Amino acid sequence: MCPAKLQRAAQRPCVPPASVSVFGRIAGVLRAVTGLLLRLLQWITSGKAMISEEETLVFFDLETTGLDTSRCDIVQLSAISGAQVFSVYLLPRCCITEGASQVTGLWVDGSTLMLRERPVQTVPHQQALTGFIRFLQNQTFGRPILVGHNSRRFDWPILRRVLEEFGLLQEFRSCASECVDTLSLSREMFRNALQKFSQPFLVQHFLQQEYGAHDASEDVRTLQELYRVWRPSLELRDNHTFRL
Repeated sequence: MCPAKLQRAAQRPCVPPASVSVFGRIAGVLRAVTGLLLRLLQWITSGKAMISEEETLVFFDLETTGLDTSRCDIVQLSAISGAQVFSVYLLPRCCITEGASQVTGLWVDGSTLMLRERPVQTVPHQQALTGFIRFLQNQTFGRPILVGHNSRRFDWPILRRVLEEFGLLQEFRSCASECVDTLSLSREMFRNALQKFSQPFLVQHFLQQEYGAHDASEDVRTLQELYRVWRPSLELRDNHTFRL
């Protein structure tokens, strides 16, 4: 070898082959992790990520003085989310129709709300509504999504009207802005298997149990159990979700 080549060879750093192999593997791992992080960031910013811990399903139900959503009043308001429960009775500001009384067992004796033959404790409407808002605000796992059976056509129109009457609609919407209607959801999920979609029928069919139907606290409890059994996909759920 000529002197010039010997001199250049002597000036090259001596790197053990094992070190080259380790550095190469580390560089490969770093490139792979960087690629994964970039894809994750793109997925999140695209709006496709749906992390369950960011949402809390809150099942709610009303018992009312009748079926006219433009006029009837709330007699019972109940909600449940996991083990957290909210339920209050309200003294209605209008008469309970005979049909509603027969279904719910609720009637008014003077200034006392009765459940069949026993009096029940009531709270003022303002207190009931603000209590429900506080219940939604105190949920552990982030923004609440309401869930109700026939909520689009019945429960929400009544609740919205009464919230607006007491000046609480905007405060309510600041903590809950969406609602899933399990009536239409169940009709799509089981349209080829069932002919009836009332909640008592669904509870009997899927849970094989009798329960106190048309007691709002029992309705929300069993609706939560039904939802756990059904396990609808996010896409299907979103098809039956409406803005409040």
